[in-house]
Amino acid sequence: MLVASASSAALADDHFEHRGSLGLLVSAGGEYRSAISALSVTENGPRANFDLGGTLAFSAQWSLLLEGRLTLGGFTPAVAFFGGLRNHWGQQFKTFFDLTLGVHALPSFSIGPRVAFGVQYELSPVIGVYALIGAQFGGGAALRFGAEMMIGVQFRSYLFE
Repeated sequence: MLVASASSAALADDHFEHRGSLGLLVSAGGEYRSAISALSVTENGPRANFDLGGTLAFSAQWSLLLEGRLTLGGFTPAVAFFGGLRNHWGQQFKTFFDLTLGVHALPSFSIGPRVAFGVQYELSPVIGVYALIGAQFGGGAALRFGAEMMIGVQFRSYLFE
């Protein structure tokens, strides 16, 4: 009986672990962006962000993260890409941080770090909802700073488990 309860506790711990998962991220939110380009064109103010990305968990706490972003508002739509790492800890209720490199392709090229912190609640072993806040800096054809708040859903498949 003691062995059965110990093994069921071990299964419960693994129930919401991401190890071996391939995830799809879909999120939306807002950003306050301040940017100045080489042509002295400035863009300041709020923007709406829409992200689509993926994760590949290579351990219990670490995942590779790739995302694409469409930003609306301001003079023109903006397109950016992020790649890096996500570290999460917890079981059904998780906290996490993202450390990524952001490449802003449009309207002006810039590249720089992005850091985000968030919480995720696992609705099931294959679906979680999350919220995050983050900041990013970049330089290139434009200097930019952005502060963001996003909410999203992560869908997971355990193909590599």
